[in-house]
Amino acid sequence: MSNTMKRRAFLAAGAVSIPSLALAKGIRLGSTASLHGPFEDYMKQANDHLKVMRGLMRDLDRPGARDDAAFYANQITILLAQCVQHAEDLKVPEPLKARYAQDEAQYTLDMRIKLTESISAANELARQIMLANDTEANNLYASLRATRKEGHDEFKVDD
Repeated sequence: MSNTMKRRAFLAAGAVSIPSLALAKGIRLGSTASLHGPFEDYMKQANDHLKVMRGLMRDLDRPGARDDAAFYANQITILLAQCVQHAEDLKVPEPLKARYAQDEAQYTLDMRIKLTESISAANELARQIMLANDTEANNLYASLRATRKEGHDEFKVDD
């Protein structure tokens, strides 16, 4: 089996298993304990994958670039879905307490809505990459990065 076929088989298997992976519990992110909770760890990994994709998206016709970009987009989808599960662990940051008036349930709901938008964009990005719709894939990648920035501007508070 060629490397291309192996990659395609891996991507197809990954696309089928996204729901079960996203709902899996007890996955360790590394051998060392994290200073943050799972939400922050998953978000950092998704952000790292998004950065790696930047170079891949510039030339999807390079050998392996399309498969790698689709893989990273699928991984971002999985990581963001896991963030939805852990959004309830977050507390309303001090600067946002006036906005949410101590309503953590609304904060969690707003966070999950923004994450769900990003999950949809990442999933569609993987699909467009695999379909070789490069213009649409690049538009979706730019949209995903913009959604990330909007989410961070709205919800992220520097420590």
